[in-house]
Amino acid sequence: MPIKIIYFPNLLYNCERPYYPLTSLPDSIIAKGVVFAFKNTKTSGFKKNGVLAIALVLNSNVDDTNYYKSIERLKNLVCLSYTSMPSELVLENTHKTIQEVVDSNLADHFYDPKVRFGGQLDWDLPLRIATYSQNIAKLSNINQTKFWQALQTFSYARLIAYLPNPQYKYTLYMTLHLASINQLAEKPKNLHNPAGHLMCVECKEQLNSTHQTSHVDEIVKLIEKLIPTEHQKRHIKFMKKLFHPIRSGFIHEGNFAGKEDLGGFIGLWGDPSTNQLSESDINLMIFNRSLLEQFLEKYKI
Repeated sequence: MPIKIIYFPNLLYNCERPYYPLTSLPDSIIAKGVVFAFKNTKTSGFKKNGVLAIALVLNSNVDDTNYYKSIERLKNLVCLSYTSMPSELVLENTHKTIQEVVDSNLADHFYDPKVRFGGQLDWDLPLRIATYSQNIAKLSNINQTKFWQALQTFSYARLIAYLPNPQYKYTLYMTLHLASINQLAEKPKNLHNPAGHLMCVECKEQLNSTHQTSHVDEIVKLIEKLIPTEHQKRHIKFMKKLFHPIRSGFIHEGNFAGKEDLGGFIGLWGDPSTNQLSESDINLMIFNRSLLEQFLEKYKI
């Protein structure tokens, strides 16, 4: 079976163990894999730690029909852990087993508990990737689909946030983060089944209302399921503050909650209102990531 080795030169490996086993992703051609610290001589600027690498044993060669469910989804898991969409390089393989790959390419240094490299949120990012793969395999088919869709939307948001001039794309990637959270929640409950409109008792015209609950209502329920009780009120308040002003205003009317038309959070640097934009950006990204992770923990079978 073919072995594929990919490494990420911009993602530093900083974890207690030098490698962790990956579980095969559902519907992929991955038979097994390992996340490990790759010995990359180009990382001299980051002390001696290696960079993130993944070695995979595949059931068949990668092609257009299986790339997305095998490699792209794996990259999305890396994005969820490191909170940035990674750029990978492929290493030509001359080995017959994963163990040979690891033994030949393993970095001498892989853990510094006193340092956070490159703004990384945590020290255990490689372990998180391995844990994600294990938990995904334990989800029901319906929850796997829901998770993958919400994760792809999260990854789109992170990709856009790191493009040149992110201050002009704030409303777009924030809307995507809100959409990702929305995709984890249940759909609004209909007033009737099948769905039907309310009718005005005076003029007998149909009203533009078919739901008993709203998207925000269902997001609140999601938060109550996934977030510890002591933190729920803070997160619910945060979501209600952002959801309609950013998402609805942009989708329905094209309004820029990020003040892109005035220069965004860079062009208006020093304006107190733009400080809130940057804080909301970071907090929403972290909250979206947390909900995706908690979803995996809550719904694994």
